Formats: sequence, structure tokens, C-alpha cells
Amino acid sequence: MNILFIGNSYTYFNDLPAMFSALAEENGQEITVQSVTQGGRRLHQFKDADDAYTKQLGEVLAENPIFDVVFLQEQSMLPYRDYDAFFDGASHVADTVRAAGAKRLCFYVTWGRRSDCPTLDEMGWTHDSMTDGLASAYSRAAEALGADCAPVGAAFHRLVTADGGEYLYDPDGSHPSYAGTALAAIVMYKAVFGEMPETLASLALAEDIAKVLVSAVQ
Repeated sequence: MNILFIGNSYTYFNDLPAMFSALAEENGQEITVQSVTQGGRRLHQFKDADDAYTKQLGEVLAENPIFDVVFLQEQSMLPYRDYDAFFDGASHVADTVRAAGAKRLCFYVTWGRRSDCPTLDEMGWTHDSMTDGLASAYSRAAEALGADCAPVGAAFHRLVTADGGEYLYDPDGSHPSYAGTALAAIVMYKAVFGEMPETLASLALAEDIAKVLVSAVQ
């Protein structure tokens, strides 16, 4: 199975593609993984044919076998703040990867920022409203584009509600910590393979953290 990740820092923090690959391989899945990421990247930037990352995506699509799954991740606030801009970019990238033969699209649904993150006050949002707004936007786009969703934000929210979820966040209150990226990898594994991974050894998590992450995804 060939997997492509398209996104920004939420994807490359803690090297989510490599973490997902290792998790899949330890659970008996044969996969190859590629990624095209840039900090702060918005999907509509791929409409610029002269952009370096647009060219990189074209090269990746041309030089690799057909991708079985392509994960799409938008800038962390845009789907909620400006759905039309998000959908415009997502539609373009969906058309691009499907023209290259991609078989399945799956949105990497991100999460509301930590409750003490200044961005929430600036936008007049809460962790809950941002989480719900992102989930709604991604779900709406997925239905329109015939894509699936990996609901990482929902798993984040379950743990934030249960115990504060501080261990899921980078100190900036926005990006994922190592545990947050591990949670994303588990959600994505379930989204791709339709079942939970039997073992998480490659994630090298403390036993108590591994248990709560698995519980949230289940």
C-alpha cells in the first residue's frame, strides 16, 4: 500500500508519516510513505503552478506508484474560519491527485487549540467550538468530494474532556506533542485499515499513555 501525506507542520511535527509507517509495518502491513509538507501550508497554494511545493507534489505523483491513500491536512484554523477557501484548495488537490490515479482521499481532521492558547481569545473561539467547527468543515468537504475522514480532533477532544489532555499538546498549545502525534497515527491506522493496531511498540509510549490513547480511539 502506498500512502501520501499532504499538509503542514501538524503533519511533519514528530514526523507523523514515519510514525504511521512504523506502526503499520509492526502490525504486518506492507506500505511505502511519501509526504509533501510546508509550515503553514494552505491547500489552495497548490493552485500556483510556479510554487516550489506544487512542483514537488507533481514530481512525487509522477515518480511513485499510484497512491492507495492520500491524507490531506489544511492549515489548522482555515476550515473553520474560511470554509470556502479551504474547500477551494481541497477540491483542487483532490482533482490533482485523482488525475494521477490516487484511489482514496482521507482528511486529517485536526483539533481545537488548548484552552489557554491566545489564538482562541483572539478569534473568540473555545477549544470546543474550534474542535466542532473543524470537524463540521472537514465532514462537509469529505461528503462533497467523496473522501473519508481520520477524526483525530475527536480523539483529542475526548481526552481533553476526560483529563485535560495537556500531554497531547506542544508547549505552544497548538501543535501536537509526541503523544499527540502518536494519537494521530493510531486514528489514521484505524481509518486506513479498518481496525485497531494490535501492538504499539514502535510508538515507544509509556504504558499509561498508550492505554488512554487507545481508549480514546476505540
